[in-house]
Amino acid sequence: MKFTLDLYLTQPLPQSSFYRVIDRVETPDNYTVVIKLKQPSPTFIPLALAFWRNHMIIPRHLYEGTNITTNPYNLRPVGSGPFRFVEWKRGDYILLERNENYYKAGLPCIDRIIFKQLPNTEAMLNALSTGEISVITLVPEINLDQVRSMSNVKLFPIFTGIGLVLYIGINTQKYPLSIKEVRQALNYAINKEEIIKLALGGVGRVQRGIFSSELGSFHSPDVGYDYNPDKANQILDSLGFKRGPDGIRVTPNGTKLSFRLFFTAGDLPRLRASEIVKEQLKRIGVEIIPQALDSPTLREMLTVRYDFDLTWFGHATGPDPDRLYVYYHGSAIQPGNWNYIRYNNSEVNRLWDLSRVTTDPNKRAEIFREIEKLVMEDAPVIPVQERVLYAAHREEFQGFPPGPYWYANHMERIWWIKGSLRSPWEAKAAIINASQSLSMALATLSPNDVSRIRSLIDQANESYKGGNYDRAYDLASQAINQLRSQAKATETSAIRGTITPQIYQQSPQITAQQDYTILIAAFIIIAIVVGAAIYLIMRRRK
Repeated sequence: MKFTLDLYLTQPLPQSSFYRVIDRVETPDNYTVVIKLKQPSPTFIPLALAFWRNHMIIPRHLYEGTNITTNPYNLRPVGSGPFRFVEWKRGDYILLERNENYYKAGLPCIDRIIFKQLPNTEAMLNALSTGEISVITLVPEINLDQVRSMSNVKLFPIFTGIGLVLYIGINTQKYPLSIKEVRQALNYAINKEEIIKLALGGVGRVQRGIFSSELGSFHSPDVGYDYNPDKANQILDSLGFKRGPDGIRVTPNGTKLSFRLFFTAGDLPRLRASEIVKEQLKRIGVEIIPQALDSPTLREMLTVRYDFDLTWFGHATGPDPDRLYVYYHGSAIQPGNWNYIRYNNSEVNRLWDLSRVTTDPNKRAEIFREIEKLVMEDAPVIPVQERVLYAAHREEFQGFPPGPYWYANHMERIWWIKGSLRSPWEAKAAIINASQSLSMALATLSPNDVSRIRSLIDQANESYKGGNYDRAYDLASQAINQLRSQAKATETSAIRGTITPQIYQQSPQITAQQDYTILIAAFIIIAIVVGAAIYLIMRRRK
């Protein structure tokens, strides 16, 4: 762990900014890590250690003394997760198999995962429908209704709670996009509701700033631009950008307002959205040329070569707004880093630096609302949508969603119901219940009973480790039932032992009552006899 953290401090890695608050890392023994910070930090734990992209610890014995970016183990990774890397057949699949030495006993629940690469969305959806594949990692927005109609298939939300935002990034250093007013005009000209409705599945919300509304008080709902093409035209007119014969505006130095809008090849929603943007900006005299590139090529053009005009992009703005430091702070303008729009505002930089040493959450919220206001005045991006994304799985696999970060989750708790109808959690709960119940009842059981019940629990544990959750549950249930039977038998004996003395204690009372009744009866009889005798004597005297 020290080796990994030291790399962030010594090399310009994409997420290094979150670690710069570290002064030093100490390891007094094999199981203790002490991280000394230069100053109090409200972001170090949530963004450096806990955020899903920043917590991978790499093996020192495989990376020490090598170039971390070109190390061959980047393509055949070694880790301590629930699955181990087996094979990558480029353009076809990646194969992972169960890690038998995983530190969580009984997990993972499935034997292997095959990440299959398919040529297009249609092939992917057909494979899901027929059962050729079991899970789709992302369902395009425009195909949500199609997937909803599939039998034995369920949609589930992914990346929940981390504020996903879709926007168009602008190359702020390329003329005429380097002019703030041009960027503002583009923001006014975009009808976001139309794009969401016609291209993005109608899900999510209109996005107004750089931060998602899910960040609460850190986001200002008053920032951003309303749809106002008239305002956009006024701005471009005031700049002297006149329309040419084809309706496209031209700058005073003869540069046409013609921009390439990039998106990832195969991304049909962004393709459709690009066509809508093309029509919307045409109304203000701006030409848009949609261009698709494969993901690696597009990333190089954006973050290394800066060879673009506009591009569709997205990021997670949570769990803390400082997450976007690498996108908007001037210090992050370096080849390979994520400030590909090359945005640099000295006041934004100052405020952002201040936020990193401010521990009062209310004061930090004020700072970030001001940051968002300044950034949106500069308009280096066109926010479009607060995204709600979905994946899908066939119902024969359960345990979805595995967590909020989706493809960074470990998939350790997914199980196949055709292998076992009982879930792993039901089986484990039954085993724990049986074990605890046995511990509590040891004093009341005979050695033979303890041995028999303990054997059932041991067998249940072995079945659980082998993935047979039905049998594990049944064996644990048998152990619990036998404990209940023994407890019932013991309870019956105890009741008998308690009732018997009470009966004997009541006996003297019952006997006394009987004696008292006899005494009364005898008294009555004597009274009758005496009365009769007196009556006879009196009659004889007469």
